Amino acid sequence: MSTSAAGLAGAAISVTACRLSARAARPAVVPAGPCAAVTAGCWAWLGWRWSTGGLPGWWLPVPLAVFAVAAPLAAADVRYRRLPDLLTAAVAVLVGVAVVASAVSVGMDAVDTAAVDAVAVDTAAVDTVAVDPTTADAVAPGAPGAAEPGTGAASGLVVRGVAGAVVFAGVHAVVHRASPRSLGAGDVKLAVGLGGATAAVGWPALVVSAGVASLVTLVGAGIVRWATRGPPGRGVPHGPGMLLGACLVVAFPGAGLDAVAEEAALAVAVPGMGGVTPGPG
Repeated sequence: MSTSAAGLAGAAISVTACRLSARAARPAVVPAGPCAAVTAGCWAWLGWRWSTGGLPGWWLPVPLAVFAVAAPLAAADVRYRRLPDLLTAAVAVLVGVAVVASAVSVGMDAVDTAAVDAVAVDTAAVDTVAVDPTTADAVAPGAPGAAEPGTGAASGLVVRGVAGAVVFAGVHAVVHRASPRSLGAGDVKLAVGLGGATAAVGWPALVVSAGVASLVTLVGAGIVRWATRGPPGRGVPHGPGMLLGACLVVAFPGAGLDAVAEEAALAVAVPGMGGVTPGPG
């Protein structure tokens, strides 16, 4: 993926999101040009990071999904103090597809890596394998009942994403119920997609994302109060902070992805075969 192609694709998606938002049952008209420019720049930057090794290819779909409609959502929340249902639903769907695609890709990458490593092994030395009796429950690769290599990490990524979406949305729903003026229903809906994306990185990433969102909202409220020399009248939207926190986490996942990749690599190894030794030739 070239950076220019990524930028053009991002711009097209952003313009489409802006047009759909303007034609929704409760329209939210946002400037398509600036939103497209921001999204194009972000997608091009993500493509550049991937091309230079800053992001693993199997993870790339997730940040692309989060950044896809972030600009239109933030613009709508700033202008109307609400998040269009159509766009929050789009985030949830895009993130769900992206997490599944990344889960499949990381499993395939682990298998490919293991296959390349296996080429260097003298196949004549492993024609037969003697299993340590203490690992009698081990299942050889390809044998009946053996798990597909990499499926553990792939399923773990998806399960964590789904759990993160439920937990993040649930916490926001509780806050919304306790104080509707502090947190809108749109924020709860947005939390579904963003929770799934950030939790896929790891549970600490979900906490970091929430912390960044709260910090951005608090700083914004302070700036508004200082500028108006009094308490803000309409309040400060929380959506932009949520989006910024999630974008930062998925674009700079750090050690979270290393753990996922390591889990996938270990899943390719034969479960319980620590006691396997080459048998007699």
